[in-house]
Amino acid sequence: MTLSLGMTLLILLAAAMHAGWNVMVKIGSDAFLNMSLIVGLGGLLALFVTPFVDFPDRASWIYLFGSCMAHLGYYTFLVLAYRHGELSLVYPIARGSAPPLVALAAFLLPTHQILSPLQMAGVVSISAGILSLAADKPVDRAHKWEAIAFGLLTGLTIMSYTLFDGEGIRNAGETHEKQIGYIVWLFVLDAPLLATYALWTRGAEARVFVRKNWKLGLCGAALSLAAYGIAIIAMRFGEFAHVSALRETSVIFAALMSAYLLKERFRKRRYVSVTLVALGAVLLH
Repeated sequence: MTLSLGMTLLILLAAAMHAGWNVMVKIGSDAFLNMSLIVGLGGLLALFVTPFVDFPDRASWIYLFGSCMAHLGYYTFLVLAYRHGELSLVYPIARGSAPPLVALAAFLLPTHQILSPLQMAGVVSISAGILSLAADKPVDRAHKWEAIAFGLLTGLTIMSYTLFDGEGIRNAGETHEKQIGYIVWLFVLDAPLLATYALWTRGAEARVFVRKNWKLGLCGAALSLAAYGIAIIAMRFGEFAHVSALRETSVIFAALMSAYLLKERFRKRRYVSVTLVALGAVLLH
């Protein structure tokens, strides 16, 4: 299945929104509590939508559960990776390793999804562009192997929840109400995991943070819901690796936003990264 131009552009918009809420996480004074706040409020927003959607078919429940477990692994490994390495190293490794892993796993699944040579070249080009951001400055002794290892493990969890949600949306039912219901219930069930952990480990500090930053958190939560919701819907119509590669262009959008909003230096190497990602998007379509 090949994505339409309209759906491709919609996924790129979702990638920009994904980058937007990640920049919000970085802007805040505490990245972990910011992420916990956005994820928690995302679940709360989704909860208010549940009366207006249908519960997905039973065939999708196992994928819904698997996605929640994969997201728990994602949060765990990402926190561990950031504990040992910088965001500029960890984030590109995690997001850039996911598309080829998704392509390989989707090929091995019973559905046996096969990309055309041009589409595979697109996946490789996008992944290379994203991973090249990790080499934005030399990897020297200051970088520990743990950061790379946990970054790759984060990529594995991204692959896992991508596959679970791709199969989940395809088994959620034929009606739009059930398909949207799958997405809504994913956010409802996923949110308590990280929110509870934040309250357990940070206690009163987390509650004070929520009172001060809930408005920014709501904006981030809305962006997160829309961004991943679009990606899941897209996997009903296109190959999982195709959608994953386009979605991970969020790393480039985040780099551009960081340069513009956070006044971070945009080194010449990053133009090469952007070019590779743009080439990959064209090859995929």
